[in-house]
Amino acid sequence: MNRLPALLQREYWENRVAMRGTPLAIAGIYIALAVMALISFGYLDHEFSSLKEAIRFLNTTDEATRAQVIHLANIAASQLFTLALGFVVFFYLLGALYDDRKDRSILWWKSLPASDTVTLLSKLVTAMFVIPVIFWVVYVLTVLAVYLIGSVTVLVLGENPWTLFVGLGNPFKAWALVLASYLAQALWALPVYGWLLLVSSFAPRLPLLFALVPPAIFAVLQIWIDFLKTFTWKTNLGGILWEWYANSPIIACCDVEEGRAAATLGVPLFDTFDGAATFGNMLDRIFSLQMASGLAVAVVLLAAALWFRRRATDG
Repeated sequence: MNRLPALLQREYWENRVAMRGTPLAIAGIYIALAVMALISFGYLDHEFSSLKEAIRFLNTTDEATRAQVIHLANIAASQLFTLALGFVVFFYLLGALYDDRKDRSILWWKSLPASDTVTLLSKLVTAMFVIPVIFWVVYVLTVLAVYLIGSVTVLVLGENPWTLFVGLGNPFKAWALVLASYLAQALWALPVYGWLLLVSSFAPRLPLLFALVPPAIFAVLQIWIDFLKTFTWKTNLGGILWEWYANSPIIACCDVEEGRAAATLGVPLFDTFDGAATFGNMLDRIFSLQMASGLAVAVVLLAAALWFRRRATDG
């Protein structure tokens, strides 16, 4: 187990472009858009008179409403990071065990004093914790940079950024919610992670097709056979996967109810869980029967991936 940190470092250096470059690129987009918006505004209104009036108007609005809007804005800033994180983890796991066989380096890695179990664990830990934490850190730094740009702009225009938005937003709560949702989602997604690692451990080529096509064919056949038997639509693999995704603890911003926007967990289409984005609702999902069932499936899939890894060759 003491070799795990070294293997985690290996995973980072071999995939640093995706792990580090992707969130930094998103951060650059956010910051560039903020700067471009200010430059464009200045080009259209040289004295920023309209912006000054808007800031004065905001100062007169209800502080509680402003605080809620700023809180949602802090969470909404994570959405592009969350989307990219899902793609990065998906393709990382698909190649985690496949690439060693593809470039014929698997025997060299097997010759090192690290068991297949620890190697598999290092890839799982990287997907569950290392990559999400990297994305989260860059997300926080991005929000801080945007806060700085906004604060300097408001100061230059003669207003107080602290009373306007900085002191009201409580970004620490939003950041903690986003981090908690990333870590909770890592646990919730273990069955999918196990499936991707299993495919990565045995697919001779094109692991993406092996990962997507068999479940899709199986779900379609289920629908067709059930319909022929009963002429009704019953729960099938596709429906199970959709409900599992909809009930995930990842933050999806935002849902509008009674004219008010609120951050939600997953896609609030089912009544299984409360959809509000709170720490308690994340724990409800983690300590649920669905989570227990998912863990059982994940154990089987990860055991199968380990079995294939131990029998893999460089051929």
